[in-house]
Amino acid sequence: QVLDTLARLHGRTPPAEIRPTPPSLAGADRLAELTVDPGRIGDHGPFAEPTAELLAEHGGALRARLDEFGRRADEADASRAVPTHGEPHPGNLLWRESGPLFVDWDTVGLAVPERDLWLVTDDPDELARYAEATGHRPDPALLSLYGLRWDLQDVVEFVDWFAAPHQRGTDTEQAWRDLGVILRRLER
Repeated sequence: QVLDTLARLHGRTPPAEIRPTPPSLAGADRLAELTVDPGRIGDHGPFAEPTAELLAEHGGALRARLDEFGRRADEADASRAVPTHGEPHPGNLLWRESGPLFVDWDTVGLAVPERDLWLVTDDPDELARYAEATGHRPDPALLSLYGLRWDLQDVVEFVDWFAAPHQRGTDTEQAWRDLGVILRRLER
């Protein structure tokens, strides 16, 4: 049902106020600099030093993935831009009797459909059904690009959080665990 809802969204004529949303990565330059000199994170809380250690350990692979993302994003063809939600995950869905309803539209933008699709499914049969409904066959390279972008954006946000004054708590502990998981995944 979520895929069908996205197919309908992607087929709509975009309102004039929706702006193009290229697959850029806010904070990529700062993150790349911190992989070279992790000590610049400073000591503003309990996760600052461990984050610097993680960046030292995974810095080479992280820089390589940042470079890969930059190259692939520059090569992405945005000629098939449609209205996209940007974060169609379960936390942004309300389920009604008639089906799912997207909420939290602060990430809406004109982009390739893969900006939404990568988060919903990688099942070839479901993607084929989407292609049949919309006439657009999802590009596996773009699905992968947006998945990589999501992971890298999470790393940027977690590193920025731990480079700023922070305290230990449930949220920071979860973010710390997630940062390690993502960095290990990016090593592959």
